[in-house]
Amino acid sequence: MAEIPVEKKSSRTWLWLLLAAILVVLLIWWLSSGNDNVVDEDAVATAPAGTLDTVDQSAMDPAGPMTLAAILAQPQAYIGQTFTGEVGVDGPLTDRGFWVQNDGARMFAIIIDEPREVPLDINAGQQLMISGGRIHEGGAVSDVEGVPLDQDTLDVIADQAAFMIVDEANIEILQGA
Repeated sequence: MAEIPVEKKSSRTWLWLLLAAILVVLLIWWLSSGNDNVVDEDAVATAPAGTLDTVDQSAMDPAGPMTLAAILAQPQAYIGQTFTGEVGVDGPLTDRGFWVQNDGARMFAIIIDEPREVPLDINAGQQLMISGGRIHEGGAVSDVEGVPLDQDTLDVIADQAAFMIVDEANIEILQGA
């Protein structure tokens, strides 16, 4: 009888599966890294105030640029937004509240009193730079951080359409009284 050599053929399907898996991983990586510079327009239109550093808030806001006069003219359009700007301090003052004014407009502001080594001494006649003051709807308020508000401050807030709450770390005294 004749001898027929039988050799087992090596299977290379594992190699094709490995190459397919690498190709899928590279395709996913390429698709996900290609979107880094694309702006999601839905996210821009619905992002909360203060989260968009490169977009001008006044361009997005139909009520106009954020000034004290604009806030007082249409308070509901600015509730929840943050105010940044230079203001003067007007009296009378309360334990945690003070009046800020700019271009003839006057708004009440409450300071978030955090324990500091040297607390801020805000007096009438000073010029302040406020960054990140959040605009709140007037009336009864209960969510102010720190020491509970005194009755004088609560009475002033009750009569306002809008007021500002600002952390003392976000206030810089530019000019003393």
